[in-house]
Amino acid sequence: MKLIKKIDTTDYSAPWLDKEWLETDGKGGYCSMAVPLCCTRKYHGLLVVPIENKEGRYVLLSGYEILITDKDGTSVRLDANQFPGAFYPCGFQYLEKFEKNIFPEWNFKVKDTLISIEIFMTEESRVYFSVKNKSKKNNSLKVELSPVISYRNSHTLTFENNSLSFSIDNNSGNLFGMKFYENMPKLYFMASQKTQFNKKGIWIKNREYVREMERGFSFAEDCYVPGSFSFDLKSGENVILGAGLTADDCSSACNDIYLKEKTKRDALSKSFANDPEAIQILKQEAKHFLVKNRDNKLSIVAGYPWFGEWGRDTMISLNGITACCGKYEEALEILKAYASYIKDGLLPNTLGGSQGFESYNSIDAGLLYVWAAQLLWQTSEKQKEIKKEIFPAIEKIVKAYLDGKVPGLKINKYGFPEAGDDNTQLTWMDATVYEKPVTPRGGSPVEITALFYNALKFYLELRAASNMDVDKKVLDAAALIEKNFKKCYYIQNGGFLADVIKGSWQDKSLRPNMLFAAALPYPLVDTKTGKKMIKVIERELVTPCGLRTLAVDDSRFCSFYQGDGPRRDGSYHQGTVWPWLLGIYIDAALFCSDKKEVKAAGLEKFLLAFLKKHIVNKGMGFVSEIFDGKDPYEGKGTYAQAWSSAEIIRAWEKIKKIKSNS
Repeated sequence: MKLIKKIDTTDYSAPWLDKEWLETDGKGGYCSMAVPLCCTRKYHGLLVVPIENKEGRYVLLSGYEILITDKDGTSVRLDANQFPGAFYPCGFQYLEKFEKNIFPEWNFKVKDTLISIEIFMTEESRVYFSVKNKSKKNNSLKVELSPVISYRNSHTLTFENNSLSFSIDNNSGNLFGMKFYENMPKLYFMASQKTQFNKKGIWIKNREYVREMERGFSFAEDCYVPGSFSFDLKSGENVILGAGLTADDCSSACNDIYLKEKTKRDALSKSFANDPEAIQILKQEAKHFLVKNRDNKLSIVAGYPWFGEWGRDTMISLNGITACCGKYEEALEILKAYASYIKDGLLPNTLGGSQGFESYNSIDAGLLYVWAAQLLWQTSEKQKEIKKEIFPAIEKIVKAYLDGKVPGLKINKYGFPEAGDDNTQLTWMDATVYEKPVTPRGGSPVEITALFYNALKFYLELRAASNMDVDKKVLDAAALIEKNFKKCYYIQNGGFLADVIKGSWQDKSLRPNMLFAAALPYPLVDTKTGKKMIKVIERELVTPCGLRTLAVDDSRFCSFYQGDGPRRDGSYHQGTVWPWLLGIYIDAALFCSDKKEVKAAGLEKFLLAFLKKHIVNKGMGFVSEIFDGKDPYEGKGTYAQAWSSAEIIRAWEKIKKIKSNS
């Protein structure tokens, strides 16, 4: 499938500067830029990868200066940089078309010269940069590619310094090893044809990143250009330059890898041919979220460009990224991997490695693990393995909650899990400003109670499927929740559920978390109550891009997610729209509907209308993390968020199933 755009060459203000592309290596590394081959974030670069014995990712190769000289001696640069008050160079002037097909591809035209650039990344954590001369016969070119080096953690910036000491193993041939800093690994370049490296040794000063400026961070840095690779290209020829932390001196390797990778991706794209175009694109790009982490376990990256592995995000994303894309084995593998991380009934909210730190501070991740396993169970795939290999993990989680082993959590007299206070952030609404939670939600959050009840019931279902005796303690715990849920959570004069309760107190903030009570396989509301709830939610929270986190008429509502860190964090769950919530909204809406086929058809149009507009914006082929709370609902946060794509894919599969049964 294609994401194609004809560039307006009369626009000299850097077209598509707000649109970003992404390639990944399946190990937590990536390459990404804005479409005009311009870095607009400190997180952008052609080789951004984890490094052994260091936390987080490192921007090693920031990009290339791309100089093209035709047979008449006309030279132009095809890359772009932003400096104070100006762009230089302005290679986007020559960009005719950007195409996100098998690989991201750029087509440039300079007079009669036609140049194509393709960029892709492989599992060896290498990035490959292909330049092809597509001009007519006898139009030869000289191409110079000059590496732009940052060599820093992706969260930081670098500046001209005396610690850099550049050396190169050799300056001609197919393989080049370059050393920049004493305590950092070498960077290897592999060329598809023999070439010469010409030393420069210059610093590019004050290169600006406009997205960091908008986010209130430091936004200018210095980058180092050690020299340039030179190639002669006849019409129809191409050259490929690979870069990575390991060496490969085979002169044919670059071309072989190019063809192998293209064949593999083409086969993947054909496997989704029966879906609408936008869904096909989401499913194809979903592979970028799957990673083998430092423990060599399969996991899910929460979002690009700055998130790593998050337990909560992984469990919400799991089925959309894997099972709904036909990857049942991968779904089971991730569940097995996370089972080894369970501690006192909790899953780690964050893992080390690409994220940079590990923590156990969420009371929902373990319960979401049970839900993820349950959704895989419902596909009728891997049921035998779930009973044998995943059931012990589910039992461990359920028993920890019931037996009071979850730190800081108890089961109150109503049967609801209760935890937290005004100084904690234990649920997915976890933003803090000046070390104080914005939405503390101490007590019994509605989605935690719903997830806990669902976990109890699924645990009993698995016991029955395994011909085990009924666990009376679990059965009674579920019955106690059933008895008390509606009278404690339902707001009679509002027609919706309280967001949090503590004793007789109800937090009547109108938020989307109540949807879990109707969305899960074992709901806690009947359809009559659910219809009232859905009516309120559709009126107050549903937008064309997802669900608001707070009703507009609430005095705390924030219309736009913008400004510096504290301002953005303060609005993160106070009205900002989250597209991942479309999954549980659609689950709940279909559960409550009397005419499911009619409702499914309407929801299908709703989803596809959103995707048609957004899939070619921001992160090309992905769904943004969040959107503003009011029109025009601009995409914000990470440009490629796992649970945003995943829950839309899962919702689509549910709609498709209902349509096929109608």
